[in-house]
Amino acid sequence: MGRQWNTIIDALSGGTMAINVNVADIEALLATLQADIADGIIVTTGTVGANLRDGSGNLIESTSLAGKRRLDVNLSSVGTTGSAVSTTANLYGGTDGTNLRAISVDTTGRINVNSNTSTSGGTGPTTFTSTSYGTIADNNTSRRGLTIFNEGPGNLYVTLGTATVSTSSYTARLSSGDYYEVPFSYTGLIGGIFATAGTARVSQIS
Repeated sequence: MGRQWNTIIDALSGGTMAINVNVADIEALLATLQADIADGIIVTTGTVGANLRDGSGNLIESTSLAGKRRLDVNLSSVGTTGSAVSTTANLYGGTDGTNLRAISVDTTGRINVNSNTSTSGGTGPTTFTSTSYGTIADNNTSRRGLTIFNEGPGNLYVTLGTATVSTSSYTARLSSGDYYEVPFSYTGLIGGIFATAGTARVSQIS
């Protein structure tokens, strides 16, 4: 094709030359090229001229897996297991809605899992010792869980959804050493009373 263009240029430099162009054929060729691009570029192996290569000239290969071609990707690392973390060692686990967040591990390699935990139980106390009615935790629409642990020595009577409680009307009675996990979907008022002096720890996730 290069020689043909040189012939055309030489002819034009000496005068006027008519060039016949079949527009329909060119449009058909462009349509075919667009369809090929839409179908994707085939990656083959074996013939250097037919292979895709990256900007450095390295061969891009694929492997057949479960009936589909998958690009072969090697994750590079500048260090070895247990070495200091490099800037290329982040493994991203998701987004907080605004930014990507990386997965982190502890010194043994176990994945760290963080949650937003309020040990104060929202507006409720971290400890509960009332021998008359008291609020263990107020209404909290963002509550995802709440656990009450009775350290004793007295029995703790817990009630959900009411400000009136007695030792004869309650949702749960906790003996010393007992746990009570409030139902996951419950976000309302939680109250309680000790029959005799005692202490309970309240931990809320919200």
